[in-house]
Amino acid sequence: MKPPFIITVGGGKGGIGKSTVITNIAASLSQKGCSVGLIDADLGGANLHICLGMRRPSVHLVDFVSGAAKTLSETALPTQIPNTWLISGSNESFDSANLKFSQKQRLIAHINKLEAQYILIDLGAGSDNQVVDFFAAFPFGIVISDSLPTSIENAYGFLKNGIIRGLLRLYPADRELGDLVRRFSAPKQEGNFATVDEMMGAIGRTFPAQARSMKEWLHGRKLFLVLNMVKDRDDIITGKRFCELVRKYLGVGLVYIGYVAYSPDVRASIRAMKPLVLADKPSPVRECFSAIADNLMALTKGRA
Repeated sequence: MKPPFIITVGGGKGGIGKSTVITNIAASLSQKGCSVGLIDADLGGANLHICLGMRRPSVHLVDFVSGAAKTLSETALPTQIPNTWLISGSNESFDSANLKFSQKQRLIAHINKLEAQYILIDLGAGSDNQVVDFFAAFPFGIVISDSLPTSIENAYGFLKNGIIRGLLRLYPADRELGDLVRRFSAPKQEGNFATVDEMMGAIGRTFPAQARSMKEWLHGRKLFLVLNMVKDRDDIITGKRFCELVRKYLGVGLVYIGYVAYSPDVRASIRAMKPLVLADKPSPVRECFSAIADNLMALTKGRA
C-alpha cells in the first residue's frame, strides 16, 4: 500500500470553521473513492468528533500519548462518513495539551504508519510550538482562513512560525545558525531580515551546506489555501493577494485551491452534527467542497 498523503490543517485563529471544513473535505474525498483518516491534534479543545456526530468517543489520542494504547491505530474509530476513521483529541486532560518533544516525535512516527490514502490532521488554534511542530513535520499543509484582516494576519503568523520552527529543527544544536533564523522573527528590528530570501542569503555566506538543506526543506513544502465563509469576489481577491504575500516574504508557495461560500446550511449541518456534504439535497456549498477535493487530489498526486 502506498504511504498516505498526510496533510496538516491550521489557520492560527479559532472560530474560522476549521473543523467543519476538514470534515466536509474528508466527506468529499470519500465520495470520490478515497479512504480518509482524521486526527484531532488539539488536545486541549478537541471538537472534530462533534462535527462527525460522535458525542463521546470511547478512545482518544491521549490514550496513545499516555501509553494506555500501544499503537496509534488502536485509537482510530469509524465515522458516519464511509471509508473514514477518526482519532479524537480530548478535553479532559490539561497536562496532555502540552506534549514533550519526545512524545511528539513518537506520535509523528506512528502517524506515518497509519493506513489511509489521505490523513487530515486538525491542528489547534494559535501558533505556539505545539501547533507548528506538527505543521513543520509534514510537507503537505492546508491553511484555512476567511478574508477578514485579523484572520489573514493570524494565518500569516501561523505559517511564519511554522517555517521558523521547521528550519530550527533541522539543526537544533547549532546556536549561531539558530540565531540567524530567529532574526527573521522580528523583521522591523534593525539588522534583522524582512524576507526568507534575505535570511537564506546570510546563512548561505556562512553555512553553505546547511543553507542548501534548508532550501530543500522550504521547496518541499506543499501548502494550500482554502477560504471559508466567502460572500463575494473581493473575498477571493484578498485570498489570492495573501498567497502572493506568502511567496514574497516567506519563500514558500501557497496555492489557492478553492473557497467555501457563506451559507446558513453550514450552521444547520453543525447543529445536526453531520457534514453538509452528506446531505441529500443539492447545495452550492457541496459543489465548493467537491472542487476543493478535486484540486487537492490533483495537486497531491503530482508529488512524485
